[in-house]
Amino acid sequence: MEKFQEKNLILRPPIVVVMGHIDHGKTQLLDAIRKTNVVEKESGGITQHIGAYEIVISSQKPEYNSRKITLIDTPGHEAFSKMRERGADIADIAILVVAADEGVKTQTLEALKNIQEAKIPFIVAINKIDKPEANPEKAKQQLAEAGVLLEGWGGKVPFILISAKEGKNIKELLELILLVADLEGLKADKSVSASGVVIEAKMDSRRGGVATLIIKNGTLKIGDEIATSTTSGKIKILENFKGESIKEATFSSPVLAIGFKELPQIGEEFRAGGVELITAEKAADVLKTIPRNISTDEKITNFILKVDVSGSLEALEVLIKNLQIAEQKFQIISASVGDILASDIQNAEATKAWILGFRVKIPKDLEILAKNIGVRIFLFDVIYDLEKFFKEEAEKLISEKDLEEFGECLILACFSRRKTQQVIGGKITKGKLKKGDQVKILRNEEELGKGKILNLQSQKKDVREVKENEEAGILIDAEVAIGVGDKLVKD
Repeated sequence: MEKFQEKNLILRPPIVVVMGHIDHGKTQLLDAIRKTNVVEKESGGITQHIGAYEIVISSQKPEYNSRKITLIDTPGHEAFSKMRERGADIADIAILVVAADEGVKTQTLEALKNIQEAKIPFIVAINKIDKPEANPEKAKQQLAEAGVLLEGWGGKVPFILISAKEGKNIKELLELILLVADLEGLKADKSVSASGVVIEAKMDSRRGGVATLIIKNGTLKIGDEIATSTTSGKIKILENFKGESIKEATFSSPVLAIGFKELPQIGEEFRAGGVELITAEKAADVLKTIPRNISTDEKITNFILKVDVSGSLEALEVLIKNLQIAEQKFQIISASVGDILASDIQNAEATKAWILGFRVKIPKDLEILAKNIGVRIFLFDVIYDLEKFFKEEAEKLISEKDLEEFGECLILACFSRRKTQQVIGGKITKGKLKKGDQVKILRNEEELGKGKILNLQSQKKDVREVKENEEAGILIDAEVAIGVGDKLVKD
């Protein structure tokens, strides 16, 4: 990596991460800052991906006027904890948003832990002070109990009371960010090749692999060689956070870069200028399908996961892995970024897997194909809906498995007996019985003995199984004599 010289170091804009509990107003705060309305555009009103934005401050104070701040918005749902951790790692300063009406919650403490582990300074923004039930003093007390001592409460952590909804004290918050940044002495060198962090990566149907980068030092230009520990390439297209084409960008800018040979991993460091960062053993490439061990265990349901961006891929893999409900388990046999393809459907048919799509599309002809061959596809835009789906499906699968594992037959007729083999007739009252099943023989709910089903007939034809409410002729091997009114119960 190129070494920068002290004489070339200049003040750089701070990179700020906004963190806190879900629904405490993180995205609404960014809306107030950017004068946009991201909340209504997001599926379900929550942020699904990391986004980075650059703003220029307008202040009456000359030391702050026309200076820049880069803001990182991190998703609020618990499954995105890894992405939030990365947000803290990338940032210079954090804003911990705490709602004045709800105070410190679970994810507030989690965000605080991430901030402390990243060892970066932070500002507490107590939001929603416009609400009638707002109680900022209670929020301060809860923060103190969590070890966060605010200014005026015996500590040095700066705080500010805000209303993102009404835009109250937003300008003062931005000036406070710049004050903290100045105390940190954030500097960088424009004259060296760029280095920074990958914060997002996705496949674009028109342009291929697209990566979102935060530049932490140097200048990145079109034509630059660029590398991470898992991939490399040459910058073909650069865009700023507004989607405008640019020829170069410097610290602390968020940029969209096209030119990587393969999708880089989220959280990786990148370097430009031909510096070799490729490791001997590359990390798993999320652009390609990741092969997994395919289980045939009936208590494991296989899934093929398709997502829009690699950040979602990681988060959903964590979510699904942790959703082991009762004895029912879910296993991802392949996972990749991009819309659902014919190869995914073929893979699902071969492995008896379901396809889960998160914020992706499927062509109509492939949808019809999947339906015709019995491949189940489920599409989601909001992570809560996907989580709810898993819990509901787990209950259904467990119920179905329990039903399959249970079988009870009421004996209606006894036809013949030769040594231990008997021919009887019965009706399945619960579950189902299969050829080869071991059964208990009950009389008045007391066990007489056990037997094995050697053959089953339905409609005078040999069958492998008989289901609930069906009648069957049964050839059974048992030591005890079976009588009308007895029951066979799967052992």
